[in-house]
Amino acid sequence: MAWFRHDKFGMFIHWGPYSALAGEWNNQQIPPHTEAEWIMQRFNIPVADYRERAHQFNPVRFNADAWVALAKATGMKYLVVTAKHHDGFAMYHSEVSKYNIVDWTSFHRDPLKELSDACQRAGIRFSVYYSHREDWDDPNGFGNNWDYNPAKKNFSQYIETKAKPQLKELLTNYGPLGLVWFDRGMDTPQHAAEFADLVHSLQPQCLINGRIGSYKQELMGDYQDMGDNGMPSGGLDEDWETPQTLNTTWGYSKFDQDWKTPGVVIHRLVEIVSKGGNYLLNIGPMADGTVPQPSVAVLNEVGKWMSRNSESIYGTTASALPEFPWGRTTVKGSKLYLHIFSWPADRTIRISGLNNGVNSARLLLDPTHKLPVASQDGNILITVPAAMPDSRDTVIAVELDSPPVVAPPVVTQDSDTGFELNYLTAVTTGNAKKRFNRDGGFHIAKWTAPEDIASWILSVSVAGKYAIKIRYAAAKDWKDGQYILTVGHHEMKGPVKATGDGYQYATFDAGTILFPKAGQYRLELKPAEKYSHYLMYLESLTLEPVGQ
Repeated sequence: MAWFRHDKFGMFIHWGPYSALAGEWNNQQIPPHTEAEWIMQRFNIPVADYRERAHQFNPVRFNADAWVALAKATGMKYLVVTAKHHDGFAMYHSEVSKYNIVDWTSFHRDPLKELSDACQRAGIRFSVYYSHREDWDDPNGFGNNWDYNPAKKNFSQYIETKAKPQLKELLTNYGPLGLVWFDRGMDTPQHAAEFADLVHSLQPQCLINGRIGSYKQELMGDYQDMGDNGMPSGGLDEDWETPQTLNTTWGYSKFDQDWKTPGVVIHRLVEIVSKGGNYLLNIGPMADGTVPQPSVAVLNEVGKWMSRNSESIYGTTASALPEFPWGRTTVKGSKLYLHIFSWPADRTIRISGLNNGVNSARLLLDPTHKLPVASQDGNILITVPAAMPDSRDTVIAVELDSPPVVAPPVVTQDSDTGFELNYLTAVTTGNAKKRFNRDGGFHIAKWTAPEDIASWILSVSVAGKYAIKIRYAAAKDWKDGQYILTVGHHEMKGPVKATGDGYQYATFDAGTILFPKAGQYRLELKPAEKYSHYLMYLESLTLEPVGQ
């Protein structure tokens, strides 16, 4: 995982026969905010008709070195290209199926081989996307129910005769892969494990993304993917990545001109990295191999910013500091990078919640010039110049006396409300982890023993009795578990009740607690003993006042 954690920024490429349709079929425009690469499914295009259009795919302007150079100039460190999307067409020379760009079109070249070689020359890590479940061309693949009868499909046959053999080709013919990016989950954990085992057997160093397995269970893979364009409100305890596209669609659509600005891309990159994630930013090349000019223009501007500020991105870790009115922070050892999106009118950057001494503060663009630093009421104050040097994001490098020490978040209440405690304000220890799943959302899982703890700090302003409710999902064979809930010196024990397979959350009463006076309290939740399974998928705890 070392390279993934360091590199932070990658290029995603969606490209295939759907790029030639460009969002239109038989004079019908694909609906707004609909992915153009899904056009075959959206219009139920017959396989024979789609195959005929794929015959005409001929990207004569494709230039692998130019694509890779664009990624490198943008500051991207890895590249992920669609080897086979849901339409079933292979964008490489596959011996498994003649339905590929070399044998099926007049292009007769292997773009993946050219991209792999170009990446190697440029020092970019080459990776592939492979749709392992969805295949609208294959009679036994998942997803095409307009040409093929679902009741007559033999999905295992598709896996054994096409999906696995094609994955083997990609793992053996295109050099070392940084990762394989699977999509759309899998029907069973057993089938997903077979794909993971194939990757591990042929390329042990190759990473696997979190969409390899069923979305209804804790995701397999080496890191978690957010939903498309997704973003957690706060950091997670595991490696993760946000895939996002430069406009609305992923494959090219001539109708989609809703391009993100360079500032939006830079801010999104910083936000993701500040929370410990990676940013996989997509381009959708045109059918002839040309990258749309608006994409190039945006990436060029992002690249200029990265060339000056990449120190504050590469090799950094999540910041425990919250979002500030002026922007975000990233961390590298004892160095704190302040990303200033909004320049303060009073020329003062205020940092609260940081329990460190400051050795120095400098503009990253002008490291020879020290900025005045002071402290006031527990806040660190940094005086900045009158004008913002970089209008999109000016970075200040702050040298601390040690790695950042940040107090845990405190959950407060209004005078007439209770508390809602979730992953966002939790502090986890041991194996308890804040996780994400496309079906289950954000939750806490992986805890199996008493040392695996989720805790919260509560600032109680209204003394009295509170009813506690716990909301979680638990599989049927987890029902022998018990949890311990501790608030101050008061301890309660409760049984874990099965809610069903996957993420079927339910809310249960967990008892009442008396806060004798206002003040801060620590609430702790953990397994009562060691189990061979997770305690639960915890979504939230709520405390509601019920009187004295």
